[in-house]
Amino acid sequence: MKRASVLVAIFTLAISMLLPATALADSATHTYQFHLELPNISEASNGDRVAVTGTGTFSVHPDSVRGGGTFTHTSASGSVIAGAWTATELLEYQSYGCGVVLGNPAPKNFCGGALKMRIVGMPNGTNLQIEAILTIFCIVGPNPPNSHDDPSGEGIHLVVPGVANFNKILEGMNIYIQQS
Repeated sequence: MKRASVLVAIFTLAISMLLPATALADSATHTYQFHLELPNISEASNGDRVAVTGTGTFSVHPDSVRGGGTFTHTSASGSVIAGAWTATELLEYQSYGCGVVLGNPAPKNFCGGALKMRIVGMPNGTNLQIEAILTIFCIVGPNPPNSHDDPSGEGIHLVVPGVANFNKILEGMNIYIQQS
């Protein structure tokens, strides 16, 4: 995981001169892309794991979210359920700021924060639509919190009410790119 964080820092530093800076007031409308290109893996207390990928956009002032991706739920006994998810509602976005990765300069439109959204999961081969809450943590920015489950702080929590709480981050890498 440390290698992945170092690669992100090197990549962002290398392209930081190529992207324009964007400065907006906190009360302004902000639009972002979110990218979970590599599986973000979290574990529930019973040993079940979920891996989530996806992309989309979200805005604050007014709040909205669009996007989706895939999930793979692997039970502690080894059975696997895979499917797709779709974002349905932005619940909260806590910004950590932009333009800094692990204390190093980054493109000004690379941002971090905790993005919390309501989603619907649709397991392959079924007509089920399972409501859940997905929180994506991205530690880009000058103000990420000091405490997360893994050393990098990147990853996801997925709560499926009454079913499972995947709240122990095992792996994660994602980014928010500010569009406006």
